[in-house]
Amino acid sequence: MHLPAATSSPAPLAFPYEGEPGAPVSVMLLGVRVTAYAIINIAEHQRRETTGMGAVINPALLDRLMDLPIGISVTDPVAWVEMVDQPRGVVERHEDDARITRRLESPLTITDVIVAAATGKELRAVQDASLFAGFTRRWIAATPSRIPTAAMLEAKLCGVGIVDQHRRQLLSAEKPEGLTRDGWSWLLEEKTYRRWLTRRAGNHEQESPARATDGASDVGAS
Repeated sequence: MHLPAATSSPAPLAFPYEGEPGAPVSVMLLGVRVTAYAIINIAEHQRRETTGMGAVINPALLDRLMDLPIGISVTDPVAWVEMVDQPRGVVERHEDDARITRRLESPLTITDVIVAAATGKELRAVQDASLFAGFTRRWIAATPSRIPTAAMLEAKLCGVGIVDQHRRQLLSAEKPEGLTRDGWSWLLEEKTYRRWLTRRAGNHEQESPARATDGASDVGAS
């Protein structure tokens, strides 16, 4: 059984378009290709431009930085040693061999992700979108007349919204409760930022010198 075709023509949802603030980017997150919508942290983006930094995709570094307050000098000799190779755009290490100030913060906030559902793969798309339950609002894009009842029920159960190919809403998405804020969620934001920089620079990828092994499955995502 499939969802019947819509008899009305609702207006498309107010997702930004290319060239607007929060314009969409296609990126691989959590092993899933999504269209991500984000609000850029303009102050942090400008700070990174000034210091010559791009996206920072070292998950261990981001997780460690979460333990430090932003812009406040703290006495932490262990962190002072751990951050010896990091540029001043990431942290400022004071000359007393103990105090350290975190400068890096998240470059954006991901507001929505949309997973494109191939015909016959709508249920899988809902399951893929559900991976982002702790991070952002989730949607799948599908053909209205071909959405199986099982996929519709699963979407309702998981709080995943459904839109058609023109971004018209077929099922509303629930706002996530208890958003995860840790190094992993920050990594998703950095990956989205990296892709945004790539698009903005005309496919010339920018990364921070603070990068290390990329801990998520997005090889070739740029």
